[in-house]
Amino acid sequence: MTINKRIEEIKIHYFGDKHGSHKQFIEKVGVASNTASNWMKDGYSVGKGVIDQILVAFPDISYAWLLTGEGEMLKSNKNVEPLTKKVEIETRPRIPLNAAAGSISVALDGVTNDDSEQLPFVSAFSNYNYTILVKGDSMEPEFMSGDELACLQLTNGKARFIQWGRYHVLDTAQGVVVKRIYDNGEYILCKSENKELYPDFQILKEDIYNIGLVIGMLRRY
Repeated sequence: MTINKRIEEIKIHYFGDKHGSHKQFIEKVGVASNTASNWMKDGYSVGKGVIDQILVAFPDISYAWLLTGEGEMLKSNKNVEPLTKKVEIETRPRIPLNAAAGSISVALDGVTNDDSEQLPFVSAFSNYNYTILVKGDSMEPEFMSGDELACLQLTNGKARFIQWGRYHVLDTAQGVVVKRIYDNGEYILCKSENKELYPDFQILKEDIYNIGLVIGMLRRY
């Protein structure tokens, strides 16, 4: 294998041989497209300056291999991950407050849903399953429209895990609501903070698909 082919092999190793790989290679090395193309043509003279330039861009490449073809392409036997490998980002679903009934359960089951988008995990909150975007003024002044609430899934209706009197998100047969909740026998009593405009109401426990505890909030200023 000629040194020209070895340079081409470096490009393929890091960027593949699909459309666009040549552009990625020249951007990494910092040369014009026709210059890099000449390097890869059999018989084209490749000097020490070119070799040094390639090794600076790809420090895992063995100098001896690039110059003579002897040994392994990489300095060690370990496989070097391609530079184009995508980094996996931990995410959580965002549920709009006007989502249809059952949307939280659907999102948490991992089913793709048009009503939920995936947002990067916020490490400031120790543990949560999803966020919900507040709409309206029923929970003002505690929660404003546009606030993002981080929620920990508690249960699929098992009331023994609920911390009564705290803010919760209820996924109900009538839709999704954020309220301060209290136990009331077969019902859950829901209270708004804006009491003048939004009176208390009750929801049958059997009509609740999912309950989440609000553990944090993000607000834009």
